[in-house]
Amino acid sequence: MEKEINLGGTMTKVIFRKNRKSKGVKITLKSRGNFLVSYPWFISQRKAEKFFLENEDWVLKSLEGFKNKKYSNLLSWGERKDYLKNKEMARNFLKNRLEQLNKIYNFSFNKIAIRDQQTRWGSCSSNQNLNFNYRILFLPDDLVDYLIVHELCHLKEMNHSQKFWDLVSLAIPDYKEKSKKLKKL
Repeated sequence: MEKEINLGGTMTKVIFRKNRKSKGVKITLKSRGNFLVSYPWFISQRKAEKFFLENEDWVLKSLEGFKNKKYSNLLSWGERKDYLKNKEMARNFLKNRLEQLNKIYNFSFNKIAIRDQQTRWGSCSSNQNLNFNYRILFLPDDLVDYLIVHELCHLKEMNHSQKFWDLVSLAIPDYKEKSKKLKKL
């Protein structure tokens, strides 16, 4: 359900959505400066609204940062048409880079999926599928390589243990710097 809520004197669009998988109330600032409040099935919308209003300071701070472009990042950029336009280009680009980088590891994987994700650059499933955000196309090459290697190494280690990071360091010795650089984006 969509609702207009007065935040600091400004009417702001907030979408309230029940999520069966959710374990708690979650507030997300969307790319257009609107908010999504997802909440579990056992909580009423009224309680979710109350939670949103109780966190008004954080909400206003996030909104101000968005307006000032302080927190602008590539993950929140783009619309569905951008995804559709760039999806195949991203798939071809990633397949080639993945093939080159996997020569170091020689890991096997099943599918490569290109997605339009708001919170992740990539992931690796337990079915050995690699998923990447199409926006990876717009990152510098060194960060692309870091992300690909990161997901490749999850094929062997499905965690972030020291063994995992040792694998990552075989191809990306300065992975800590790359990770920090990526978080800044």
